[in-house]
Amino acid sequence: MLRLSIASCLWAGLAALHGGAAAQDGQPLSACIAALRQELRLRPDVSAHTFDTHTRQAQDLRPVIEAATRAQPEFQISIGDYLARRVDAQRIAEGRELMQRQAPALEAIARRHRVDAATTVAVLGVETDYGRVSGRYPVIDATLSRACLNLGSRERKQHFFDALWLLQEGVVRADEFTGSWAGAFGMTQFMPGTFRRYMRDDDGSAASDIIHNMADALATTARYLRGLGWIDGLQWGVEVRVPAGLAQFNALEGDHGCLLDPKPAGKCRTAGQWSNAGVTRVDGSPLVQPDPAAGLADPATPAALLMPSGEQGPAWIITPNYRAIWRYNRADSYALAIGLLSDALRGRPAQQIAWPGDPGLSRAEFRELQQVLLQRGHCDVRVDGSEGPRTSAAIREEEVRLGWPPTGRSGKKLLAALLADRQNPNRCNGTR
Repeated sequence: MLRLSIASCLWAGLAALHGGAAAQDGQPLSACIAALRQELRLRPDVSAHTFDTHTRQAQDLRPVIEAATRAQPEFQISIGDYLARRVDAQRIAEGRELMQRQAPALEAIARRHRVDAATTVAVLGVETDYGRVSGRYPVIDATLSRACLNLGSRERKQHFFDALWLLQEGVVRADEFTGSWAGAFGMTQFMPGTFRRYMRDDDGSAASDIIHNMADALATTARYLRGLGWIDGLQWGVEVRVPAGLAQFNALEGDHGCLLDPKPAGKCRTAGQWSNAGVTRVDGSPLVQPDPAAGLADPATPAALLMPSGEQGPAWIITPNYRAIWRYNRADSYALAIGLLSDALRGRPAQQIAWPGDPGLSRAEFRELQQVLLQRGHCDVRVDGSEGPRTSAAIREEEVRLGWPPTGRSGKKLLAALLADRQNPNRCNGTR
């Protein structure tokens, strides 16, 4: 009880010193800023002047961050829908074109960092659509607000102080230092602390410019993947057919951490053991093949079984390289998007076994759906290919009209039904 009273008095005193409006949790951001300022004595690389200059007008993004955290597409939409939008024909074609334009830089990156071009380009494609969408929130405000949501998190506070250091040292400019609601910035979305660790090559060269220079962004991504455990020449995964009875070994999300163990255990086995258990490639050929180009040439390779939608959907045998991709954003949907897009950029066969249920829409198809919704009188819908509450609300209205359960989900079934029904005229003033 005494400890709670002291803590309450401390917050009140800090708030009185700095003022400011109360945030969603009832504590003003200014009180958190004052608490973080007390930690400067433990962080001699950031000056008080830097701290004060860049926090004086900080915006409280805590409500934005909490809402965005709950709405992350990696965890809110089905994995089939997620992949349909991120591994579509448009992203594949644009990625191949970029690989041609950046071929000399990518070859140099692959030689130096031992990460292939298709993988680094796939990260760029999924993270920011090849640099088009990098975020609009000030990184200082985002990392500050995230730290204030959990002052006990050393990682969140470190990202905030590293963001200040990047500004102080002139690595980034304040007017360009914007990114996601979480504070990730640049073409391949690095958190400030991660970027600080990987922003320089080991040859003493200048810090990478991941905001303007695509080659720098790709090189930094390769350095980071290598740091996460990427193994040169190892395929991230192989689509497979799985005998009945092995579903108990399905290694979702954190379950495949055993891929990093020297001796695979838990839900992990070696590639040879999976092969002996009857797992084959999706075309029926042996899982382990002597040709290194086919991937999984070594039967001793640690491997796990991944069946994101259970026994009725596609399955993969994944390797430590999958785990390295997963650690970039810690979601199976994200790691699969990188892996499948990189395969497409290499010219490997597309996924063979479909996701169960109504197939998801590509971005082009989703824009077509939005256009149809607009034509049907849902005038708030924007034809931009992005999921959002207005599009979801319009979809629910159309589902109710069709006599379907109102899910708000797009899919090929809904698109076909709306295209077949031309009864309603356009009630909006033009299209957007």
